[in-house]
Amino acid sequence: MAIENFEWTTHALLRLGQRHLTRSDVERAIRLAHDERRPNEGAADWLIEGATALGVPFEAIYDHPSHGDETTARVISAWRVS
Repeated sequence: MAIENFEWTTHALLRLGQRHLTRSDVERAIRLAHDERRPNEGAADWLIEGATALGVPFEAIYDHPSHGDETTARVISAWRVS
């Protein structure tokens, strides 16, 4: 089942601004990389790699399903990588 909806933690929204990332870049990356996701060992279930529309690489962590809803992912954080 495809991810259709996103929930954002306060922490994730704060980090987007600090790291010059957009919600649309992170949501697109999660949708595209969900099948290649890796288990995350920290505060979220999954880790993915993505890139902004300008090609800047980043990683994001998220929970899926969110509260038992297979169509929703809960974004925990995102950051740029070099």
